[in-house]
Amino acid sequence: SPLFVSGQKHSPQPQGTLSLGFTPARSAHVIMSVSGTMHGWSLRPVGVRTPSLVSGRHCVRAPRGRPALSTSITSIASITSITSIASTGKPASISAAEKDVLQAISNVKGRGKDGMDDASAALLAEAVATLEASDAGVPDPTKSQLLEGKWRLLYTTRPSSASPIQRSFVGVDGFSVFQEVTLRNMPRVNNIVDFGPNVGFLKVEAAASTDQQPLANFTPRKGKGFFIFGSSSSVPPAKVNTRLDFQFDTAAFNLRFLPEGVTIPYPVPFRLLGDERKGWLDVTYLSKDGGFRLSRGNKGTLFVLKKEDRAKERLLRTLGQLKNRRSGTNQIDVQDLVDRVVEEEEGIRQPAKSPAARGGWKLLWSAQGSTANPLQQRLVGVVNNWQIISQDGARLQNRVQLLPGVRVIADATAEVASATRTRVVITDVLFELGPFKINLKINTDADGYVDWLYLDDSIRITRGNKGSVFVHARDPTVSID
Repeated sequence: SPLFVSGQKHSPQPQGTLSLGFTPARSAHVIMSVSGTMHGWSLRPVGVRTPSLVSGRHCVRAPRGRPALSTSITSIASITSITSIASTGKPASISAAEKDVLQAISNVKGRGKDGMDDASAALLAEAVATLEASDAGVPDPTKSQLLEGKWRLLYTTRPSSASPIQRSFVGVDGFSVFQEVTLRNMPRVNNIVDFGPNVGFLKVEAAASTDQQPLANFTPRKGKGFFIFGSSSSVPPAKVNTRLDFQFDTAAFNLRFLPEGVTIPYPVPFRLLGDERKGWLDVTYLSKDGGFRLSRGNKGTLFVLKKEDRAKERLLRTLGQLKNRRSGTNQIDVQDLVDRVVEEEEGIRQPAKSPAARGGWKLLWSAQGSTANPLQQRLVGVVNNWQIISQDGARLQNRVQLLPGVRVIADATAEVASATRTRVVITDVLFELGPFKINLKINTDADGYVDWLYLDDSIRITRGNKGSVFVHARDPTVSID
């Protein structure tokens, strides 16, 4: 069949090869081998020429046994614009390239610390080149909210120019490494090394500057810097709205055994380091769904990151999709997510004592204990239900809206019993029908408690004294009457 190159029609010729070059990104020149047969053409990478960030010279890397550059042409005719095949930026399958990246790094140790076999390295190089050369990713990524969030580091190259913290922590499989990106208001880039749930984490924080939101009085770093901190590059970004410039301003170890609010400072005086506390990160590919990212740093490192789908986000998304909150299968799925939020998320410490516990909370979901009130069991997911704590923390009210103008209200006193428990004593249960109020003479089993399993600014997870588990979302529209 005809071959279209730059809008011209060419007929396939007998098999032959041509090595050519094209530049898909600022810092890479990919050498491709073009093979032609009677049935069509194929491309595959032969080598990658990149600017050496140490010497400033260009170097060429090619698979073993193959010359880095070749200009020979064998049995090919009528080719006038073959480079346009490579420079279209339209790979056959972007999703396949993303999968190839993940496949190539699936068996590496230490996020790339110990290297990888030749086949995986070739697969990774080809897939990364495809993605970075493509226009299928999110345009202007540093303007997109899809860049925001918590990113898990899956893989990184480890050139000799890597920073000491990268060499020390990133290669340890027992640690989890994340990057938090915030763009709105005051852009930030925070790097986190999580040592495990029983130990704690190191958080290194930086103010960020983008083309859209430049940091006031910020000057990007220049020069290679001191070799002990890793050699840096000062090349400009390939495109606007792709670079995050940053400067570190604080860092600390947050360890579980320390009292709340107490941290151990990271022993680096950032403010005294001048340009050495600055760096940049180019977003070379951001998937359309915002879940996969390639970035390159000022010290020559390629980073492969995947958006961390937090347990809290999965829980809220699942609750929003549920049509029947009493379905047995759904209950099991939601309970698992609730358990993961409690185990994995970093909530407010000492929640029962926190001012964040006060205010209005709307019930999203509950798993009723076997001894729960039968009426409460039947009304789960059927009617709107709130729990409200007064601003002084001394009163608590449960409110069930049965119909417009018809509700049941249980009033109680509240008292902090411990850092994670609120003691509750129900005093009255009222049935309200419009302006009329009827005091229900119900055996309220008055003395109870609420155990706080998780609390942040937007949701809370609690367990009552009868074993029921509740998920509430903050509702600022309601307050105790």
